[in-house]
Amino acid sequence: MIELLSLEPKQDSYQMEVGLTHSGGFTRKVLLIDEYTYLQVNSILGSYQEHRVRLSIYPKWDPFRRKYFSSLTKMNRTCSETLYFACSEDFVSQILELKQQTMPSDEANTVQAVVPVPEPEQPQPKRRASAFRVTRPIVMRCILFSLLFVLFFLRMDDTLLNSAEAHEDFTSPVDSSVPVPYVPEVHTASFQSAQAEAVPEKEQEPAPVQSAEPEVQNPTVEEMELDGSRYEYSLPKGYVALSFDDGPSKYTKEIVDILMAYGIAANFLFIGQNAQQHPEAVQYANAHGMPVGSHSWDHSDMTKNSSGENHNNLLRSVQVLEQNMGRPVTVFRPPYGAINGSLAAEAVKQNLKVLLWNRDPEDWKAQTSEQIIQYFYHTDPSGGIYLLHEKAITVKALPAIIEYLKKKQLKFAIFK
Repeated sequence: MIELLSLEPKQDSYQMEVGLTHSGGFTRKVLLIDEYTYLQVNSILGSYQEHRVRLSIYPKWDPFRRKYFSSLTKMNRTCSETLYFACSEDFVSQILELKQQTMPSDEANTVQAVVPVPEPEQPQPKRRASAFRVTRPIVMRCILFSLLFVLFFLRMDDTLLNSAEAHEDFTSPVDSSVPVPYVPEVHTASFQSAQAEAVPEKEQEPAPVQSAEPEVQNPTVEEMELDGSRYEYSLPKGYVALSFDDGPSKYTKEIVDILMAYGIAANFLFIGQNAQQHPEAVQYANAHGMPVGSHSWDHSDMTKNSSGENHNNLLRSVQVLEQNMGRPVTVFRPPYGAINGSLAAEAVKQNLKVLLWNRDPEDWKAQTSEQIIQYFYHTDPSGGIYLLHEKAITVKALPAIIEYLKKKQLKFAIFK
């Protein structure tokens, strides 16, 4: 067992003092950890003076986020809480070294707990020996028949066999009450620069004209992979993308439902503070196949922040989103589109790719939904990445916007 005793920054390093309980007794050790792991642990730990904190000896590599993760458990007299944090490879190495010192005791406990050791047969009293000889074959046959019946039943139901495999989950589960009736049909496409012409796909029969109240469809979109080398992107000719900033809000679900009804998807760039207040909206957008990205923690002008402030700002927003989605956040849109080299470098450190826009209807200051719609009518939508916001008049204008773009026979895109 590894217990966290203290965590503090020093002049040139970060120190974590731990207590190690093993077969030989109890010893104290000081680990020198990196800044990344220190900030991750410190951000979730909070005050722990009245708690005992136990570190997990089972860190794990997450191939989807391409990060190491570990966990700690805060305990007091009445409750315990397990918290997960990202960590460095060096921290993992140190934990595994400590684990080796605890393994003899742990292994003994594990074997004793999960692998029953059969007791040696003891001689039975003579008066019961004959009865045991008679009944033992019958009992063995019954047990064998029961096992064969169970195996046959399991073979008839593959889902039972499949569910037997356990997986460790480092993220908060998505609310099971959120309906997930549609799975987006996503086609991956290579991203091209604004100057490049789109390579047309094979001719398809024209889609039927949408009615005023379209039936719900599975979204069909082209997934564009951002290469992370530039700040501002535009799409090839023949493509269009919608994106929504400043959520989640009371309008998120309604926007998602409209997109689903027309069979398309869009990027949602959520503010961390809003996500903390509306976790169900984050879960709803994610469950319905909408790619979710970070729009900072507090919608401040991050070019005025220090590197440390931007590190924590991005980290907090990503953490609250990932806890509600169970998947990594990879896209970042800076508030006001304000970005400099320092902020861009921090985004790269956190595996985030910057996404800006090249069409702005300025719906945030529009007085009516008609003003927003007119912007689309008077601009060339082909190759456009539209910046929209979660506002009542935008929701009202959205069906007309989508119908107009569909009449132009444009392919809708999302960014990953």
